[in-house]
Amino acid sequence: IPVFQSVQKFPKMSDKCSIGNVLKFLEDPEYPSVGPHLKLLGFTGLWHPNRQTLIGRFKQILFYVTITFFFSQYIKCFIKFNADSLKLILQYAPFHMGIVKSCFFQKDYKNWELVIDYMSSVERKQLAKNDKKHDDIIHEYIKRNRKVSYFFWALAFFSNFSIFTEPYQKNQINENGTSIYLKIFDGYTPFDNEPPGYYFSMLIQTVLGHIVSAYVVGWDTLVVSIMIFFTGQLKITCMYCRLAIDALNSTRSHENIAKCHRFYTTLVEYTHLFNALISPVMFMYLVVISINLGVCIVQIVEIHDDITTLVSSILFVIACLIQLLLFYWFANEVTVESTFVSYSTFESDWPQANKKLQKEVALLGLTTKKILVFRAGPFNQMSLTTFIAILRASYSFYTLLNSTN
Repeated sequence: IPVFQSVQKFPKMSDKCSIGNVLKFLEDPEYPSVGPHLKLLGFTGLWHPNRQTLIGRFKQILFYVTITFFFSQYIKCFIKFNADSLKLILQYAPFHMGIVKSCFFQKDYKNWELVIDYMSSVERKQLAKNDKKHDDIIHEYIKRNRKVSYFFWALAFFSNFSIFTEPYQKNQINENGTSIYLKIFDGYTPFDNEPPGYYFSMLIQTVLGHIVSAYVVGWDTLVVSIMIFFTGQLKITCMYCRLAIDALNSTRSHENIAKCHRFYTTLVEYTHLFNALISPVMFMYLVVISINLGVCIVQIVEIHDDITTLVSSILFVIACLIQLLLFYWFANEVTVESTFVSYSTFESDWPQANKKLQKEVALLGLTTKKILVFRAGPFNQMSLTTFIAILRASYSFYTLLNSTN
């Protein structure tokens, strides 16, 4: 019995390392919505970089090494044009977008801090009230946020695994004795293109590729999470509008209307700031992904009697489509939810209010009519309609490439 008790005294190692404990570790009460995403960006050195520590300086150096490596591929392709090198860039364009996203994130770091701190302060104030109506909406959209984010993280992990193992499956020695050793990125490395130098080169490509992938996944899921936040807060705005009128207290009704208007205008202000942060990146992404999907479809069509490569290529295309769909789906949700705010003002008990309050409700309805739209560049609205248009453009690019072969 004493032995049994001593065994029971210590928890199992599997309990300590359970998925639930890992997910709890990723949460941050200071940032209810985006805690896991900030921890991932902090792990890569993009969020709250501490250059005073050895690890912080190492992450910063690694960031510049990664950018230099990828830029060397563009320079090599520009100085001495190589069709295979250009094909690699187009084929793995989503990885290259990681450089763009991380550079823009660093450039606009202060504005990203403003948006994220605003989100944090709003959610913490709402949760501190212990109001069930607030809590239900917030917990519902945070739960949805986690499902989407962790699904995308898992998808990116398996997609990376298939991508970085694909070249080894295609390596071969032809009948005439020439060797074919494929790469993922054609950046500069001080090693030969054949073994053993090839394997050192692939090791560098794999490590830096995973770093860029972390930049991409961190930025993408952060952006999607902020869109989910705005959708949730618009629902809370609708709730404020419905509860604005207190039939028994006109002073409180006036304060509620003023509070609702103030909350809404601040929310709109930060959606504009957020749109300015993502718009140029999303425009570049729109162009790149349209070309990338066309190139990948051509690659898939040309695959014969190679099931492993076919599966990994299809998985990569599916991952790209899901990545694109997440942006446009949740941006579209913000747009749709913003149309309900003005209607919600007239779902309040405004008929029971006096004429002055009725006029204020009418003004609130007019000032909340604005439809919130996120844009990819100056012309392209991020919506499901645009998503379908991108798929059509990718197919058109595929038919163009296919006809020129």
